[in-house]
Amino acid sequence: MRIVIAGGGTAGCVLAGRLGAIPGAEIVVLEAGPRYGPGGWPAELTHAYRIIKETHDWGLLAQAGASPRMVHVPRGRVVGGSSITNATIALRGLPEHYDEWGEYVDGYGWESWLPWFTAIERDLQYGAKPYHGDRGPIPVNRYPRKQWFSIFDRFTDAALARGHAWVDDHNAPGAVGVGPTPFNMIDGVRITPADTYLAPAMERDNITVVTGAICDRVVIDNGRAVAVEVVDAEGTGRRYDADQVIVALGTYASPALLLRSGIGSAEKLRPHGISMVHELDGVGRGMQDHPKVSYRFWIDTDVPSWPNPWIQVLLTATAEVAGKERLFQIMPYAGITDAGHRYSDWNVQVADSKGRTGTIDLAGTDPRLQPRIGMGWLEAEGDMDVAVAAGRELMALSRTAPVAEVVHSWPNQDDDGHALRTVETFHHVVGTCRMGRPGDKTAVVGGDCRVFGLEGLSVIDASVIPRIPSANTHLAVIALAERIAAQWVDQ
Repeated sequence: MRIVIAGGGTAGCVLAGRLGAIPGAEIVVLEAGPRYGPGGWPAELTHAYRIIKETHDWGLLAQAGASPRMVHVPRGRVVGGSSITNATIALRGLPEHYDEWGEYVDGYGWESWLPWFTAIERDLQYGAKPYHGDRGPIPVNRYPRKQWFSIFDRFTDAALARGHAWVDDHNAPGAVGVGPTPFNMIDGVRITPADTYLAPAMERDNITVVTGAICDRVVIDNGRAVAVEVVDAEGTGRRYDADQVIVALGTYASPALLLRSGIGSAEKLRPHGISMVHELDGVGRGMQDHPKVSYRFWIDTDVPSWPNPWIQVLLTATAEVAGKERLFQIMPYAGITDAGHRYSDWNVQVADSKGRTGTIDLAGTDPRLQPRIGMGWLEAEGDMDVAVAAGRELMALSRTAPVAEVVHSWPNQDDDGHALRTVETFHHVVGTCRMGRPGDKTAVVGGDCRVFGLEGLSVIDASVIPRIPSANTHLAVIALAERIAAQWVDQ
C-alpha cells in the first residue's frame, strides 16, 4: 500500500512515523520546505523561545476579521511545519472544550482524549500524576520560579494580589490561575515531531520525504483519490500515485488543496473555472482562531539576551460576559531592546473564542499563490466583550505592585477600541475541513478523518478540529495524528 502524505508538518511527521510501521506500506511525504536532520537545525530554529518569522515562513497575509486590517499569519515552511517555528508552548486546554468537540462527532469527549495526551508526553515535572505521562516522545518542561526573570516574578505577585490563584500545572484539569508555562523543550532546545517521530522512522527504507514540493491538487478518479500532483518553485510538475492520500497541510493550505482539486462548494470553485469533482460545502469555511490583543509597556527591568526565554509564566482567568463565564489568558513577555528602548508586550488571548466565521478562498489556481484568508476574529457574539474585559484586567495588573514599579503604559491602551487596532493571530487556527457526523452539511470528514463521499482520501491536521481547545493546538494535533494513525495500524 502506497500512502502519500501531502504536508510534512506536525501531523505529517507523526503520521509518517506511525504509518511506516504498517507491513508492506510505502510512505511518501510531500513538503514545500527543506528538511534538516537531528542536530542539523539552523540556530534560529533550534532555540525554543519565540515565534520564528524571519526564515522558513510562508509569509501569509490575512484580513483581520472585525478589524479592517491585513496581518501576517506565520506558518512554518519546513519539514516539521510550525512546530519548528512556534514558541513550543505545550498546553492541552480545559476538558470541557474537548467535550464540546465531542458534540460534533461521536466518541471525541475529554475522557477519550486523556489517554492520548498521556501517551504522547514525557512530563519532566508531573509525569507520575494520573493525568500525565512520563514515557512519550514529546517532553513537557517548565522553568522553576527561581529561574524566572524579575518581570515574571513581579507579574505573578501582582496577579496573586488581585485574587488570582496559583497554578503549579496549567495542564491539570480545571487549572485556572497564574503559574509556569509548559513547553515542549529541554534546556531551551525545541523537541519536535520531526525529531521524535519522523527521524527515527527514516531508518526504515519505506519512507521517502520529498522537499521543494508544493502540493497542487489531489487527482480523483471515479470517486477515489489516486494521486497528488505537485509543482516546484519554478512551476515544474510531478505526480505521485497513491493507494491512500492524506492531506496534512494545515488549516490554511489543506482546504486550498481540496478546492484546487474540485472538492468544495460551487461558490468557491466557479470564480476560478474549476470543475466540480465532489461537492462539500464545508471546505474552507468555519475557521476558528484565538484572537490575540497586544499591550506594550516601557520597562525598567533587564532584557534577556538572545537566546533566552521570552515567556515563562501564564495567567488563565475568567470574565463574566452576558451571564456566562468566559475564559481568557494573559501572557507577558520578558522584553526586548529596540533603539536603546526597553519594552515588553503583554498579550491577551480570547481562549474560548466562539467565532467560526473565518474563511479560506483561492486567489487563483496556481498553488504558488497565497490563499485568501479571512480570520473572523472578534466577530462572534461576546468575543469582543471578552477581549475588552481581559484587557481591563491586564491594565489593572500592570498598575498593581510589585509589577507596577517596573512597567509604564503606552498611550491609548485603556480604550475599548484597542482590541480592533491590535488584534492578530495567536497561531491556533482550526476548523476549515472540520469533523462531523454523516449528514452534517458543513462537515468535511468523519471521526476517522476520511473525507465524506470519496474513497482513499483523508484530512488529518488542525483543519479537522471542530472546536478550538482553550490552548495552543500543538499537543492536540499530535494526539489527533496518533489517534488516527493507530486506527490505520490496527486495521
